[in-house]
Amino acid sequence: MACTANIRVLVGNDPRSYREVIAGVFHELRPEAEVHVVDPADLDRAIQQRSPHLVVCSRLTSGVMTGPFAWVLLYPDGARTVTASVGGRRMQSQDMSLEGLLALIDRAGEMAQAG
Repeated sequence: MACTANIRVLVGNDPRSYREVIAGVFHELRPEAEVHVVDPADLDRAIQQRSPHLVVCSRLTSGVMTGPFAWVLLYPDGARTVTASVGGRRMQSQDMSLEGLLALIDRAGEMAQAG
């Protein structure tokens, strides 16, 4: 596991229950990460305020695409797709496991440490 100290994660996906569960799991399994939950409507403002390294969302905005080192777009508009971007490299799949989400936190943490 990568060092995730000082990594900032913003969870702003729909539905609300999913974002709360995801954030809770992140808190539990990556306690050194700073995890914040935000309503999707406030995502861009929260990105400006918190400068997250990783954003979990269900709608891409200009702030999501240009702000963090990594982002994951979970099931936009109910579609059965997940798109992740790490350092500008996009990957798409039909699903993402918990291990995959945790790996994104770890990778974003590595990138944050590298500067």
